[in-house]
Amino acid sequence: MARIASQSKGGFYATPLTEIEKVLPHMQFEQEDDESLFNIIDPCAGEGEALERFMNQGIRQQADIMAYGVELEESRAKTASTILDYTLNESYSNVRTERKFGMMWLNPPYDEIFNERTELRFLRTLTSKSKGLLIDEGLLCFCVPQYVLGVCANVLAGRFHDVKVYRFSDEEYPTFKQVILFAKFGKAKRDERKDTLKHLRDIAQQGPEALATLDEMEESFMIPSSKDQVNVFRAGKLNPEELKQDLQQSAAFLEFDKKVTPQSTQSSMQNPLLPLKHSHAGIAVASGAIGGNMGNHIVVGVTKQLTEKEEQKDEESNRSKEIYTKHHKSIVRVFTQDGIHELQ
Repeated sequence: MARIASQSKGGFYATPLTEIEKVLPHMQFEQEDDESLFNIIDPCAGEGEALERFMNQGIRQQADIMAYGVELEESRAKTASTILDYTLNESYSNVRTERKFGMMWLNPPYDEIFNERTELRFLRTLTSKSKGLLIDEGLLCFCVPQYVLGVCANVLAGRFHDVKVYRFSDEEYPTFKQVILFAKFGKAKRDERKDTLKHLRDIAQQGPEALATLDEMEESFMIPSSKDQVNVFRAGKLNPEELKQDLQQSAAFLEFDKKVTPQSTQSSMQNPLLPLKHSHAGIAVASGAIGGNMGNHIVVGVTKQLTEKEEQKDEESNRSKEIYTKHHKSIVRVFTQDGIHELQ
């Protein structure tokens, strides 16, 4: 019945907040200096409540923290975007980002597709070389049913060290038999890998008696600072708003804008040092720098090209020749109720 209920919700079940509250006192944000930055992420964010609790825990420790969420279901993603710093409505596998996260809270869908556990797919992808999110020594908080640890054991033992597992409380455990695995990203020594592999496989075959509850947890888990901010956190599909923002910041677009935008729209008028004479004002109006709607009339500057003809006579040859001279003349055109007047 639990499997049917899980599938009806897309495999999504939010972690009970009462269990997360038991974890928070054991989270320590390792601040090396005043500029330490902490990036945390939840690839299955739901409505963002779980990651928000970790974010608030960091704030209580005066950590400079940024929370990133990814959620496939639109309504949940919209809710998460109101409480997390950045949220993408996208599949975890399509997200474009960087390996700059000090902690990942991962509560993937509980399901099986094509004879493979969904939890394993999420874990393998999100800790791979191409799609990995965690920095070295980054903390993984992996919330899954206890029996799933067996199929995930190879990946966990091969890519993480200092692995610890605790189960939910007696009140919450029976629903999905959930546990939370804490581990540091980075390969362990050979003996530790073997021990971790065996330990996880053994746990997967046992019941609640094999693990201590979150209430009994005594140790603390360090979350390392991420050093740098996340510069890229984008959905895989083209987003018109992202494209608009990118174009506005693009050097190529700025250069194009200079080429096609008239300089007159980019310039600004400065107040003259001295009052304008009538001739100066006329030139300004004719050039289009000032004018427009003046109340009961409209003033517009117009520049016309004129051609003047001059006849010159050569006294020696007694021949005449015509000389044409072209020049531009500025005119102020005034539109009134009485008609149009041109001032030259």
